[in-house]
Amino acid sequence: MSINLVLLAEAFVVVSDKHSSITHLTPLEVKAIYLKKRRYWKDLKLIALNLPPKNPLRQSFEKHILEMDNAQIQRYWMTAHYQGRRPPYRVQSIESMLLYLKKVEGSIGYIPASLLSKELKVLYRGQF
Repeated sequence: MSINLVLLAEAFVVVSDKHSSITHLTPLEVKAIYLKKRRYWKDLKLIALNLPPKNPLRQSFEKHILEMDNAQIQRYWMTAHYQGRRPPYRVQSIESMLLYLKKVEGSIGYIPASLLSKELKVLYRGQF
């Protein structure tokens, strides 16, 4: 089974590298980070990571955390572009996201809770 497949009822976690100074995030803080309304945590530049648009985990994340569907998100980023904001950095797979999270300070991503490792720090736990 590929780790790109996610059951919709599965728990997910928003994570960063294990040395992150962030202790936890609320759903509203996660939303602000992913909509690039919050780009720094103290002096740390945040790098929000996103999976490809058709990934089921991303679709569930956007629906439940961002409270937007794909069309709303596209409109949001068209408007935000003129304010100098760009969408989160897109990785090609959960595997890529895991590698990036473990190596790049300030990176934040969402993964199935079943893939959590000691190399990552949980900032938020949720369930779809």
